[in-house]
Amino acid sequence: MRTDDEHVADRLRWLDDEPAGPSRIDLPGAMREARRRRRNRRVAAAGAAALGVLAMAALPAALGGDGRAAPAPAASPSPSTPLPELGPNGPWQGVCRAELLPVPGDPQAAVTGGDPDGRWLVGRRAPQGQSRMDFGLLIWEGDRVREVELPGSMQKLTDVNRAGLAVGSSVGAGRELRAWVVRNGEVIGLPGETPRGAMAVNDAGRIVGYRSLRAPWEPGAKQLPVVWDSYQSRPVDLPLPGPQWEGTAIGIDEDGTILGTMSEGHREQSTRAVVWRPGAARPEVLPLPQVPGGKASQFLSLSLAGGWVTGLAERYTEVIPRSGAYMYPVRIDLRTGQADVLKGALWSGTGNGRGWMAGWVSDDVPGVITDTRSVKLPMPDGWRGERQGAVTSFSDDGRVLGGKLESDDQVRPVRWTCR
Repeated sequence: MRTDDEHVADRLRWLDDEPAGPSRIDLPGAMREARRRRRNRRVAAAGAAALGVLAMAALPAALGGDGRAAPAPAASPSPSTPLPELGPNGPWQGVCRAELLPVPGDPQAAVTGGDPDGRWLVGRRAPQGQSRMDFGLLIWEGDRVREVELPGSMQKLTDVNRAGLAVGSSVGAGRELRAWVVRNGEVIGLPGETPRGAMAVNDAGRIVGYRSLRAPWEPGAKQLPVVWDSYQSRPVDLPLPGPQWEGTAIGIDEDGTILGTMSEGHREQSTRAVVWRPGAARPEVLPLPQVPGGKASQFLSLSLAGGWVTGLAERYTEVIPRSGAYMYPVRIDLRTGQADVLKGALWSGTGNGRGWMAGWVSDDVPGVITDTRSVKLPMPDGWRGERQGAVTSFSDDGRVLGGKLESDDQVRPVRWTCR
């Protein structure tokens, strides 16, 4: 028989920022351990109280546009000289204001992605139905929110471009994984026969993700990175670094560069960042960065924007292997190959077009790491929960962030605006 604590933990697993369908990549043990600690704290505090079953009122979104957007701003300069912390409206001061985003009906929801300008945010509600696997999806344009319904279960929107073209995935009735776009109020299935998931889209409307030779949760499944040139195109396999490599394309820059997180077979401690540059015949496996104490053991890619790869470098030791004690936020400049360890603690999150990172930092507090500082983000007026949460969307100028706040019995979507 399931205990009440296990039931609460199950209801809270939707908070984890994973794609629909588990990845074959062995994600760093530190992230798993940190999430386990967070769940245990919530379960201990909540006891037998579970999140309520939410009512579902799904309506088509009216996004507008054709999925393509105006060209992105010019890429940030190389870090050969320190980056000035500037935005289009002057210096970035790190003074931020938090506000809870509107949600129709029961407000429990979380932001799962956003566009490079911070105009569009995508998210999902807490699980619906008895299976706890049915999610209502949300799209915010500024303060206006619309509801979206994807067929199946385990629905999630992962990204949206400046034109409001959103991409995501769900699990169908036959347990097959399907990839979707939402355009002009219409939910459109991406072409392709095998199980597949969409992870990111750029302003040209190119979409990246993965396909699986079997359903991702089945034994022997292998994920392969793919790209759709448009939502009407069939997926094309990206070339692999070698025959045993597998993984997922997780990001695409405005110049067409694609970022993947991959591993060579099922070896432990082998997660690497892989880049496909426009016009290149083969992918490039990025070198493991140097971190305090030596070379990293593996690197988990988080995002690609403005020529910057951001991610988490983990270094194992013989004393405390896979403990998460040696996890470092790192950015890599694809123009120079230079890798920098940013000053501050970060357990998960995303990056932006200036090479800054945001996520959840020490003590589970949402925060930002820039070139020169680490900033803990404030709570909105009236928030009575704990100061816990995460950032999942970070505009290129650093002025708009989207994410979630969570406490023992509630999860709310939040937007931070900074100057």
